[in-house]
Amino acid sequence: MLSIIIPTDNGENSLFQESLKDFVNRQDLEIILVSQSEAVKRAERLNIGFHRSKGEVILFHHPRTKLPKEAIEHLIQISCASERPMIWGGFIHQFDKSHFLLRFISWYSNFIRLKWQGIVYLDHCIFFDRKFWKSDLSSEYLFEDTELSIQFRKIEQPVLLPYLAITSAHRFEKNGILQQAFINQILKLGYFLRLPSSFLFSLYQR
Repeated sequence: MLSIIIPTDNGENSLFQESLKDFVNRQDLEIILVSQSEAVKRAERLNIGFHRSKGEVILFHHPRTKLPKEAIEHLIQISCASERPMIWGGFIHQFDKSHFLLRFISWYSNFIRLKWQGIVYLDHCIFFDRKFWKSDLSSEYLFEDTELSIQFRKIEQPVLLPYLAITSAHRFEKNGILQQAFINQILKLGYFLRLPSSFLFSLYQR
């Protein structure tokens, strides 16, 4: 079985629903939604979803990302294989808006951060064999996907599967592409300097 876990937010763009419309009532798949009413921090929602799951392969599906049907079918095949490969990784990132800077951000995320650095962000839709999970994510407000990647890459480097994960560019549209890109770099620097995650999250929310 494949377990799909979505840490949903209240009133957000729900692109994940497009991914799942063809997978209702499947015996080889379960869909687990964990909302903010159960846990405010996304890391906690992912922990809750993992412990509810029964599948041998887990997919952490970003709520503002859409996957093609073929991507999910591919993971179902892996989860049901008698000799299942122990892999983890994500899908090819692409924004739903066209702009040269957004294309560069996706390129960097796919081929530098993921392939070279072994860091997979949640908007790639992170999948993994449940044997990779050694301990719960800490209760940080941001960068829980980085924490997860650091844990997993100690065992195996991530793979990039050849299906598009189409992610909403709503924050770039709302704040301006250059300004949002700058904010993202400030957040990464703050994470590297180990600034309080609550402070970084307040900056992110602005």
